[in-house]
Amino acid sequence: MFRNALSLLVAVLATGPIAASAAHAGPVIRTDAGAVEGRASGPVEAFLGLPYAAPPVGELRWRAPRPVAAWQGRRDATRFGPACYQGVPRPWGPYSAEFLAGEPLSEDCLTLNVWKPAGTGAKRPVLVFIHGGGFGGGAGNLPVYEGAALAARGVVVVTINYRVGVFGFMAHPGLTAEDPRGTSGNYGRLDQIAALQWVQRNAARCGGDPRNVTVAGESAGAASVNYLQVSPLARGLFAKAVSFSGASMAVGLPALAEGERAGTALAQRLGAASLADLRRVSAADLVEATRYVPTVGASAPPPLQWVPRLDNVVIAADPNRPDAPRAVRVPLLTGFNAAEMIDPSVRTPADLERVLRARYGAFADRLLALYPHASDAEAQAANVLIARDRYMSGLVLWAEGRPQGARDRVWLYRHDHPYPPVPGAPSFGAFHSSHLAYVFGNLGLGGRQFGEADRRVVPQWQDRLLAFMRSGDPSLPGSAWPSATRAPGQVMAIGEAGALSAAVSTPERFAAFRAYAAQAGRLGLI
Repeated sequence: MFRNALSLLVAVLATGPIAASAAHAGPVIRTDAGAVEGRASGPVEAFLGLPYAAPPVGELRWRAPRPVAAWQGRRDATRFGPACYQGVPRPWGPYSAEFLAGEPLSEDCLTLNVWKPAGTGAKRPVLVFIHGGGFGGGAGNLPVYEGAALAARGVVVVTINYRVGVFGFMAHPGLTAEDPRGTSGNYGRLDQIAALQWVQRNAARCGGDPRNVTVAGESAGAASVNYLQVSPLARGLFAKAVSFSGASMAVGLPALAEGERAGTALAQRLGAASLADLRRVSAADLVEATRYVPTVGASAPPPLQWVPRLDNVVIAADPNRPDAPRAVRVPLLTGFNAAEMIDPSVRTPADLERVLRARYGAFADRLLALYPHASDAEAQAANVLIARDRYMSGLVLWAEGRPQGARDRVWLYRHDHPYPPVPGAPSFGAFHSSHLAYVFGNLGLGGRQFGEADRRVVPQWQDRLLAFMRSGDPSLPGSAWPSATRAPGQVMAIGEAGALSAAVSTPERFAAFRAYAAQAGRLGLI
């Protein structure tokens, strides 16, 4: 793959951050901060590790991103920058290394990566992808996000790093007081906005069209795309949006005051009497102090504490509300995978009943009556289907409640194709984030066995995505994909079917979830 070619190149290049090897003679683009020399591979050129903001270190820790310093000569752009500082995850469940950020790590991490068709040409659509990771991890250089295969189809692909965890999302009364806009805790969000501003300034230099930027993200990246649509600071930065797993997430958006309390408590635990003291705490110590330690017997997912905050400055409304006022009104493509966030503890009918009663209370009886679960096999199948129907119902109801006009229609999908398992491991089906290998066209990772069925899914995703990027509508000749208002309750089922499908397994089950939502029940992903 392209990454392997880069690894060989890195082994022979000088390690200086500015001057590229004279023997390299790779393609060059001139950004607004200086020239960069990248790497050509077949029909694609890659420019990696480009700084879009000054390093947020020392006195710039927990401040809005500052402009990057210009440089002379050609900067080496043949290798990725480090991931933003975080606890490094190990492979777990369905997630092998291609889905996980790794070392090197650094607070000096505000870089982005560009893949573009070789040479010069007409201004092309631009895709800016925001990684997931629960706002506590991830990076723009994951193998599954590599942009070469998608760029070969005639678009510019950009992936970004942004500050995560305590570095990206710690609020504190002192930080709020020192900020000219009177806010804190949304530094990772401001990083994303700064990266989009870089794209606006430099897209044409990369062969892209700054007026035709599609911002996309998955999981925490999808939530970020949703937040961008309600941020006045994001006006004019993108023309289309894609939320992979997805809109209607029903993930809480805490208020700034709650974040300030958490930041104050952290400072007390660290014995930091001032912001200067906090800024002197090592990155490793900050990660350790904010590491989640589960209690014995805990079965709930870890709490998301270091997350974006509703501050009415960077984030002006909660986008989980379908009627939230949007600062940026653009076409939106959004949906979920068929097997996201499935509770693995359900093995028996008794397990299913226990889990449903804990989540739905008295309403569980209505759901249990709709999903056969007499045997262990039936209970396990019902567990998967109930979860899917829950978040797909939430997606449809969210789309129903979202005001839509000619310029901000919504298209809904469900990715049904299962991702091949790691050899010797069980199948997790179409699990959370597994569709990204097909979106980016990066099959063959993780030692998994991909076949012709997998290869057929790649153009299903890419043809639709490219059509959306170019025109704002994912329909293809001879294969219409109507928007949510024109096909109520319908989604595009991407996988073996590749056709419109009911979002929820039966009308009766959808009616039950609609009734639950009417009682203020939560139908989100988690």
